[in-house]
Amino acid sequence: MNSAEDIASILSHEFSTLAFAHEMFPMLTDWGVKDEHIYIHSLGCNYLSALGRHAGFWAMNEFPVRIENGRYIRPDVVWWARDSGDLGLVGEFERFVPGQERKLFEKARNLMETYQALGRRPLVLLLMAWTVAGTDLSGTWTARSVAFEGCQLNGGERIPGLESTRCFVQACAVFGQLGNEQRLLSVQL
Repeated sequence: MNSAEDIASILSHEFSTLAFAHEMFPMLTDWGVKDEHIYIHSLGCNYLSALGRHAGFWAMNEFPVRIENGRYIRPDVVWWARDSGDLGLVGEFERFVPGQERKLFEKARNLMETYQALGRRPLVLLLMAWTVAGTDLSGTWTARSVAFEGCQLNGGERIPGLESTRCFVQACAVFGQLGNEQRLLSVQL
């Protein structure tokens, strides 16, 4: 089983080079995709799952996790170790628009609630925002406090922050205009 640092390193390498994205997801990186409905969200989630499989994990999108009060949260991507079934990564891919920082905070809280419901077993929590080039990204980073400080749920329960053997990776995918379409330019960590 990979460690949290190994998984974070896989993400860091890919996000700095976008080598896998260029090789396997030309619609994201070269052709471009319309910024309408959920095209970018769907491609981003599939990219993250495929990256997990490429790295040797079994991965899927929209995996339902039952929360204590009978609700379900469906993280956008989950990676499992093929040999043991251990949880490697739980992640969200969410659009960021300045002024909607609360949305990313809620996604971070969902990740923590999912982490708690899964017995605090996932090694890495990934919160990947996406936005268009020229957007002020400073508001994207406030959500990371949820992972380190923990959070309060609506019912009053407190979820403590991540253990030191776990990683919270926050990234922002930046898209640029190509004709009438958007294409992935970079991922900032």
